[in-house]
Order: sequence, then structure tokens, then C-alpha cells
Amino acid sequence: LKKVRQLITDWHSKWGAESTWPKKFHEELKHAQDRGHLASEAFFSECEAHVEGRRWLLCLLRSITCKGFRGMGYKVADLYEQVFDLLTSLLTELHFFEVKLDEFAPISPLSQISEAHYYFTV
Repeated sequence: LKKVRQLITDWHSKWGAESTWPKKFHEELKHAQDRGHLASEAFFSECEAHVEGRRWLLCLLRSITCKGFRGMGYKVADLYEQVFDLLTSLLTELHFFEVKLDEFAPISPLSQISEAHYYFTV
């Protein structure tokens, strides 16, 4: 579990607290758009890779819990609580990025940001 916790810590975006994520996302997107088509493409590719990394970590957590934990009742309960905290953290960030990708790069686009990524216009 210790190794997985470190992998999750390394995986987290460097955008700070959850409350700052929307602002940071839009700042990074604007910066990429200002640099042009290829930069926008790279930004969304990085977001997609970040999401895929999260899914791999979720599978890793699941496999740990399927194997179970050994030890006294309170120790096992603590390990499951740690897994729950890690899972909550992972899912929060995963959800944020998936929503942003759906918002700015939907499957059925109305307007194009880059060759592979699109956004809806209002």
C-alpha cells in the first residue's frame, strides 16, 4: 500500500488544491491555445494520458483490496480506510479531468480546437 500511495502522490496533478483546478485548467488551456494548434493538441493529449494513468492506479488499488489484508482487526480496518481515502482522492481528480475532456473535447463536436479535440460553441 505504501508503494501505491507514492505512485498516487506522483500521479496527482501539480495544480494544488481541488478548489483551484478549474482556474488552473482554463489557464493551461488558454496558454496552449495562445501557442497554437499543436500546443492545444498536446495539452489535451496530456490530459488524456493523465486520466489513463488514474485508471491504472484504480485497478492497482482494486487488486490490493481483492487480495485482502492480514493482521489484527484494527490494523486491517485502518488499511481499508487508507485505501478508501486514496480511492476518494483518485476518483475526485479523475472525475474532474473526465468532465473537462467531455466539455472541451466531446465525441460529437460542434467546433474544433485542434485536429483531434473539439469544443461546443454557444
